[in-house]
Amino acid sequence: MQILELLNIDPTMVLLQTIPFLVATAGLYLIIFKPMLKMLAERERNITGFRKEAELMQEEVDGKLEELEQQLVAARAEGQAERGKLRQAALAAEKDMLEAARSKANEMLEAARAVITKEREQAQADLRNSADDLSKQIAGTILGREIGEAN
Repeated sequence: MQILELLNIDPTMVLLQTIPFLVATAGLYLIIFKPMLKMLAERERNITGFRKEAELMQEEVDGKLEELEQQLVAARAEGQAERGKLRQAALAAEKDMLEAARSKANEMLEAARAVITKEREQAQADLRNSADDLSKQIAGTILGREIGEAN
């Protein structure tokens, strides 16, 4: 008590000032600090929950992306196979068309050769007849008489 007397501090006054301080502190705790701490804790829980949810969504997206990549690879392989089949079919059709064209060209060539051979034989026969007639006319002109058919 000596120190309190030296400083001129009244203990009742200290007690009377401590009571409103404690009431104000308790009131602030109940009105502001407790709801704020509750809100901060709930916010932290929400943030943690949203992070976990975001991680799960990211894993799901990664899984779907991987699945789509696999489907894309399969589709590309299927497209390559289909393109190969179509190319083989086109090559086969081209080969068939070329073979048909060659066959037709050979037929036309053979027909043309036959016509040329026939026309050549006809021309040779005509030339022989013309040569015989001409030689008879020349011989007749030289001999001064008409030459008939030789026996």
